[in-house]
Amino acid sequence: MNVTQFLPPSLLGLPSALFWDTNLATLDLAKHEKQIISRVVERGGLEGWHKVRRHYGDEKLRQVVTKLRTLEPRTVNFLCLMLNLKREDFRCCTSRPFPPAPWVS
Repeated sequence: MNVTQFLPPSLLGLPSALFWDTNLATLDLAKHEKQIISRVVERGGLEGWHKVRRHYGDEKLRQVVTKLRTLEPRTVNFLCLMLNLKREDFRCCTSRPFPPAPWVS
């Protein structure tokens, strides 16, 4: 078990402003990995990206980011380059937000 998994994200060097709506004392790096990764990927800078990548590793990042429902196109492009992925690997690029309406053909 990694000791740093119990540290708040601010102690990893991530700005607490990224988690403005969260109580940092209760945020667990292992339990809330999806929330932490998505927040840093969507709103953090390159420095935050490197810190999260060092902590979680590429495989965990691939697992989490490909399942996110919404990502900006530039973020998807960045992740494709950094993690050797394709746009088709991302849920946000392949799934439709709503099923087709029966009256629309």
